[in-house]
Amino acid sequence: MKKILFVFLILFLCRPSEASMVIIDYQGDTVVRQQSIERNLLINSDDGGVYDIAVRPLEDCMRSADGKVEIPLDKVYINNTKEDVFLRYNDYSNLFYSITMGGVPKNMTAKVRDFGMVPAGIYSLNLEVQATDVESGTIASMTTFNLQFIVPASQEISLHGEIPKIVVSASDAFDKSKKVSNETSPMIYINSNCDWELCVNADNFGEGAGNYYVRTITASANVSERLQERVLLEPGKEIILARGKAPANNEFVSVEYSLENRDKGFLPAGNYDNRVRYILREEGR
Repeated sequence: MKKILFVFLILFLCRPSEASMVIIDYQGDTVVRQQSIERNLLINSDDGGVYDIAVRPLEDCMRSADGKVEIPLDKVYINNTKEDVFLRYNDYSNLFYSITMGGVPKNMTAKVRDFGMVPAGIYSLNLEVQATDVESGTIASMTTFNLQFIVPASQEISLHGEIPKIVVSASDAFDKSKKVSNETSPMIYINSNCDWELCVNADNFGEGAGNYYVRTITASANVSERLQERVLLEPGKEIILARGKAPANNEFVSVEYSLENRDKGFLPAGNYDNRVRYILREEGR
């Protein structure tokens, strides 16, 4: 019994001590820029050891939660405040050399760049984090970390060109079947990182010289659907002008407004100020 106990004690005393687990955590939300996204990270351990820290992607790309979007690993990297560390599938990339852990956490920033506009959604990539003890050269800890970006919906609309004007001449006024269109067509530009729809709202349209209609006449190639038939503008009525998929980067729609006599009468003289409001929103909202 004494011999067995002695062997057990020898084995116990010779076993390498285990370091505290290295922890990566988030600091703040995802920051969305025009051509990139980023998120601040913190790394720390409470044992005060000196380590080399490396990470290994366990997936061949970063994916959205719905599986519709994949971001290649060559677009994903981590900045350790000194340099950009790029990631390679199933290979270790060194984040820090001889870093003393414990005390104040170390800052990092995970980024996606040169991918273009990132569609709204949740993106994740599983990483294996390896801490190697500098003094002994042995692996002190192995943990996993789910690198996650949460990209909120972001939409922007801008109007280019003059305010559309319908000019009725003398010959137009007395033509009982006349259709008069605006002289210049407004161009509406759309930026959206989610599937979108563009509407025109006529709640404050007011009275006019006759019946007013709206339709689109042109659109950029990535606009998947647009209003090609003329639709009557009426107070309290909202009309969908166009739809498109994410990402939309400066997609455009050109709109035509037209005026027709009401009940085949004459177009009355006067200045008419008819206001519409454009609405860009996430499709289905």
